[in-house]
Amino acid sequence: MDLKQIQTRADQTLEKGVQIDLSTSMCKRYLRRHANQKTSVVVLYVDIDGSTQMTLSVSSTNLARILQLFSQEMSLVVANYGGYVLKYVGDAVISLFPAEHDKKQACTQALECGKMMLDVISKCINPALASRGLPELRVKISLDCGDVLVILYGKSLENAHIDVVGSSISMAAKMLAIVPTGRIIMGQSVRDNLPEHVSRTFVKFDVDESMWSYVDQNKKRYSLYLTLP
Repeated sequence: MDLKQIQTRADQTLEKGVQIDLSTSMCKRYLRRHANQKTSVVVLYVDIDGSTQMTLSVSSTNLARILQLFSQEMSLVVANYGGYVLKYVGDAVISLFPAEHDKKQACTQALECGKMMLDVISKCINPALASRGLPELRVKISLDCGDVLVILYGKSLENAHIDVVGSSISMAAKMLAIVPTGRIIMGQSVRDNLPEHVSRTFVKFDVDESMWSYVDQNKKRYSLYLTLP
């Protein structure tokens, strides 16, 4: 991805408004192929840290532009790495990377996507925000891999609401509460599917059991790993 081009687009977005229409239609199309079935995915959450304080310190217009810029650029990174945006939830973007055919490739692509997101935030979005006196973004990223159940909430495959449920979605969401700002956290299922030279760049994250007590299918405490600072 061309970081100079991204920075130019970030400046234009802050000046003129969002440059693309954000949509989850591609993800819905993918999910409809698995309606009411289980499928394997890698889940990626990217979340703005400290967004509550930001809502108190900037105007509604500026806040809208900041969230639009963040969501726009994170969505483009996801698409570039073969993922789909599942939903936008306020200050978070949730995406899926299909893993039913090649789990190792999906985990690698999701991790590379997360790394690029951090680069885009630090090298493109934050300079554009700082030049206008706006607060810079701090983000957290979580990854987990596993089976999800795709549920169609209605009869019409084309029109009914469709969504996913599963432990990997829940785990990735819960990881955000404990991951330090600016870091990527992943579950054991992702680390197990990364090449050895890549998995070595992560360290086991020893979390107090009061903060993380979730177990895997073997009833053992589910291990977490962090990128090196």
